[in-house]
Amino acid sequence: MTKIISSLVLLICFNLSALDLVDNLNDLIQNDLNFIQKSINPKTNKVDNSAGNVIRKNDVITINVDTPFKERYKIKQDIVEVYDYDFDETKTILLEDINARTINFLLSGISLEDISSFTENAVYLSSSTDDVYIELLSDEAFVIKFKDNLGINNIINFEAIK
Repeated sequence: MTKIISSLVLLICFNLSALDLVDNLNDLIQNDLNFIQKSINPKTNKVDNSAGNVIRKNDVITINVDTPFKERYKIKQDIVEVYDYDFDETKTILLEDINARTINFLLSGISLEDISSFTENAVYLSSSTDDVYIELLSDEAFVIKFKDNLGINNIINFEAIK
C-alpha cells in the first residue's frame, strides 16, 4: 500500500511540475517577443540566421522578420497574410494549410496533452509528423528547437520585449 501511495505522490508531483512549466511558457508567449532564428542544413552545413519580433495586438499576431529579408506575417482568425517588402507583394494562406507547430504554439500555447515528456525546464512535443523541444531559459526567454518539413534544423530564441 505504501508503494502505491508513494507512486501516486510522485505522479502528482511530476504533473504539478509539468503544469507549472506549461503555465510559465504559456504566460511568456503572451508577451511581445524579439527572436533570433538559426537554421542549419545538415546536408550542406549551411547556417542561415534571421531576426525580428512577434507583436500581439487584439486578436492579431504580427511576426516581423527584419533580417536577412524583410517580411511580415499577420496571423488573424484562420489566415496568414504574408507581405514581402522587397517585392512589395502580399499573399494570403489559410492557416489550415500550414503545418507549423510553432505557429500553433504562438496562437494557442501548450496543453498538457501535447507533451510527450518533460524535464524541469523543457517540454518535448511529439507527433507523427514532427518533434518540438521548448525550453524555458528564464522568466523572460525561451528557445524552440525543431526540424522543419525540409529536414532543416531550426533553433529560435525568444525574449520578451520590455
